[in-house]
Amino acid sequence: LTGARADLRLPAREDRLETLAQAVLGEPSGELSALERSFVDATRRALREGGVQVLAGEALSAPTRRRVEALGDVSPPAAMLDYGEVLPLRTLLTELRAGDVDTLLVLDANPVQTAPGDVDAADLLQRAGEVVHASTHRNETSLFANWFVPLTHPYEAWSDGQAGDGGFVITQPLARPQSDVLAPHVLLERLRHSNEVDDLALVQATWRERLSAPFERAWMQAVHDGAAPGAPMQAGRNAGPQDLTARSDADGDFEILIRPDPGVWDGRFANNIWLQELPRPLSKTVWRNAAQVAPADAARLGLENGDMVQVRAGGACVEAPASIQPGLAPGCVVVTLGFGRRLGDGETGGRGYDAYALRTLGEPWRRRGNLERLGGKAELVTTQAHHAMEGHDFVRTVAPGGAVEHGRDEGASLHPEWEGGAYEWAMAIDLDLCIGCNACMTACQSENNVAVVGEAEVERGREMHWIRVDRYYDGGDESPDIVFQPVTCMHCEQAPCEMGCPVNATVHSDSGLNLQVYNRCIGTRTCQAYCPYKVRRFNFFDWQAQEPSEPEPRRNPEVTVRSRGVMEKCTYCVQRIEAADIEARKEDRPIADGEVVTACQSACPTDAIIFGDQSKPESAVARAKRDPRAYDLLAELGVRPRTAYLARVSTSAVDREDEA
Repeated sequence: LTGARADLRLPAREDRLETLAQAVLGEPSGELSALERSFVDATRRALREGGVQVLAGEALSAPTRRRVEALGDVSPPAAMLDYGEVLPLRTLLTELRAGDVDTLLVLDANPVQTAPGDVDAADLLQRAGEVVHASTHRNETSLFANWFVPLTHPYEAWSDGQAGDGGFVITQPLARPQSDVLAPHVLLERLRHSNEVDDLALVQATWRERLSAPFERAWMQAVHDGAAPGAPMQAGRNAGPQDLTARSDADGDFEILIRPDPGVWDGRFANNIWLQELPRPLSKTVWRNAAQVAPADAARLGLENGDMVQVRAGGACVEAPASIQPGLAPGCVVVTLGFGRRLGDGETGGRGYDAYALRTLGEPWRRRGNLERLGGKAELVTTQAHHAMEGHDFVRTVAPGGAVEHGRDEGASLHPEWEGGAYEWAMAIDLDLCIGCNACMTACQSENNVAVVGEAEVERGREMHWIRVDRYYDGGDESPDIVFQPVTCMHCEQAPCEMGCPVNATVHSDSGLNLQVYNRCIGTRTCQAYCPYKVRRFNFFDWQAQEPSEPEPRRNPEVTVRSRGVMEKCTYCVQRIEAADIEARKEDRPIADGEVVTACQSACPTDAIIFGDQSKPESAVARAKRDPRAYDLLAELGVRPRTAYLARVSTSAVDREDEA
């Protein structure tokens, strides 16, 4: 996502990063191609101009990383991938092989599934005298444990932790545990002292001497703020990898990058079907993993999307469908973790391949190997083309300080104007801030009880997400510009869906919302056919009835649960609007700007989504819609959408248009 958002990006194999960093530092350690030299020169110019923040990734060696970070004025983030030696794991493996472990506690981990391919964790666990496995779910490691202890979900217990900026946080439970479970810190305390202590008492004991007196007042303030006082502590950084060319256990022409999946991560979220059905930001695949291949390598090997390939490193190999990824550096293959679970059934982690087989203790994240084409083809289910709106200019780009021309729907209309009420709800989405993380999609799914339909139905284009994030490439396959565009219901003032519904099930409110009356809908899907934005979803099956009845609190009680045969769509979170309206009327005042926050807006980490009353000139959404970058999607249709977009600010895209 960082590379997708960059104005200047160089696709490079990871084994070239050290050489490139040295060149940026002015100490070239190898030959550079013309493209690499151009990138290095541009980077050095930016550094000379000053005001630059520098982030150095863990792929660099530790000395180089420290020197690169010294060029900028920002502290390094916590490491996401552990490139260094895992000394505790190595020590444990040595002791297990020697039979020196009497009792082994596996706390919230699944080594049988996640151990590198050169470690037989199942065999080693059986060499311990007693194995106690504590986890939120039974998994592969549970099969080899003498005891299983169910743990609380993080939302079910009091705890504390360290935030990404190094500060301390206090976390409180959001739900009561549904069964007899223990928090990890409670389990450890009971194993050490056999105390019948609870999670709240343990956390308070930790902070009793660190908070100012009186403790109760300071504690309540820390809980209210979610943050505890204290100087932030910088998270430690891991050592970089060894020289790739010096490794002897694998050989080949390809660099194999092993990464966590954007949805299920390392497999710990494989049972979360929201994340399984969430399209991956770039490939837009769902429910399984693929081997991502650069377009140049795909052309050389004669590969198309879905063709089965074999990825081999040393004596290990996996078979996977190929996914051609524009912008991926030639000579790289990216495989992702979290799938091919041994205990996964057809609807969770059992799909896909197990990339852990390619890992070794010495090379957990990067290996050298080969890619070969196999016979056969697998259907990769992607959502990018399901609701395509072809032939129009959806994403606008402007130069810094530029404006969009002819982007607003201000022409004459054949329909009469709506008589507005006290409020005119509207939304603006800033494409220059959107990073394509898909947080808005999951937030909407949670808030509005949106159903999950499974891989087979997604393949037929029947996914139910009320908001989607389209991904567009601009430029060549080697290094395209990538733009993300969230698309939700536009709440058109002259909505074609309202004109087409034969039973008046889609209606217009006096505040400008396009709403659904579910008990009128007879499923003709006329409104879906009339919608130019393709944002309406038809509930083909009664998915909610197939879900287990427990636990009860899993759904939002403020939103109706829909059965089969009705159309669904975004409502601008009308339940939140109504809740704010009730409070405002009780206090005899208008709804304040910013008082209503939609689910997608609340989850957006970059504040790319703006919502409010556009009839108030000084509201945030009214100001956004007056921005020179503002434009309406498909403005030429004359449907008067209430949702507007702010064009992406880009230098490279504008330069490319000028050259064309």
